[in-house]
Amino acid sequence: MPNNKIEAIFYAYSNNALDHLAPYAYMCQKKKIPCTVIYGEDFVKLKLTPKENIAKIFEDNNIQTCNLASFEKHGFSQIFFSYIWSLAYLIVKSKIFPNFFKKKIQGLINKIFNHIDGETIGRNIANKHLQNSEKVFVFIDGWSRKKKIQNGFLSTMKGRAKIISTNHLPWHFHYSLSIPDPSFCEDIALVSNKWELDAKSFLDQKEITGTLRYTKKWVTILDQYNDKKISLNDKTKNILILGHTELHTSNWKRMMDLFIQLSKRKDIKLTILPHVRGMSNMKPPKELESVWDKISTLDVAVKNSDIVMFWVSSGVYDAVVRNKKVFYLSFLSKIDEKFLWRDNAPTNIVIKNEQELSDALDNYDKNDKIDNLCFEKMIWPDGSDPWMNVSNFLDKYVKIK
Repeated sequence: MPNNKIEAIFYAYSNNALDHLAPYAYMCQKKKIPCTVIYGEDFVKLKLTPKENIAKIFEDNNIQTCNLASFEKHGFSQIFFSYIWSLAYLIVKSKIFPNFFKKKIQGLINKIFNHIDGETIGRNIANKHLQNSEKVFVFIDGWSRKKKIQNGFLSTMKGRAKIISTNHLPWHFHYSLSIPDPSFCEDIALVSNKWELDAKSFLDQKEITGTLRYTKKWVTILDQYNDKKISLNDKTKNILILGHTELHTSNWKRMMDLFIQLSKRKDIKLTILPHVRGMSNMKPPKELESVWDKISTLDVAVKNSDIVMFWVSSGVYDAVVRNKKVFYLSFLSKIDEKFLWRDNAPTNIVIKNEQELSDALDNYDKNDKIDNLCFEKMIWPDGSDPWMNVSNFLDKYVKIK
């Protein structure tokens, strides 16, 4: 690793974290700030691999990436695990081996991981980067002390680098944060809106920037790396449902019955995206197999839609930035009263029962004006452009002198 005067490090423990951090890495690199993305816990456990479009963006823009194979390792157990992991990674990525065998391999890696000293691995990664750069900035979506590698990494960085948080999702709930131990929290918070600013009053340094993931600029960049051609039927209403787990659904049977009912309509093309963990691996009912999409990424599925339905998923903001019609199915939500945007949502967005949904679909016209202002306030503070806001922040705090 070359010696750098400055380095920006992005610690992503999951693909959702990676989705939020990737545009910050891209912007830093465009500002000639050397960048490294660390693939953390979920990637180490081989629960998932980085999305192809994000990985290609990193490759094309000379953004360095770091997975377990390139982590600093000490001791027999860590070295042994690294060799086993590298072999398992090739198996999981390969198209030769059947899925059941890949799942067995993933299970084995998870069992071994539970006996590995992740905290030490994290500390070793941090020390290696600190030795090779004069000034380090670490970007995270959040700090969890339960994630062993991340906690070891960030604990070592604390006080020796600036730790900057971007959050895991837009702040769109009525929610109070407990004050964290100062030794285990970020130094600077880039917050999505005024409500998050208030919630993080315990931090001295925080700035309202909006959410970089949900910007026109970033969506345009993602589209350049999307190989799938978008083909929207002008006559058919393309409906996307952002599914969620039974834990966050008020009535699971009612939800499934609704899905089956919608799948029978001749005037719509239904797609159900089980994009959250816990739902993505479940087997759908036989009646829904043809509309259950386990392949498409969230951004591609949203781009292919006319209407996006949800009851809890923050994936709805992908629909907002693409100016899609949104239906919020309040009758399936367990947290209806907690959404910050709820009181200002137009009546044609909030759907209270199946009959209202049926009527809304009957009356939908692709030429209707889209009003998503209630959601836009969550991600675009005072109508400002987060891309410009974050760029200004980087020019002030993370610049090469």
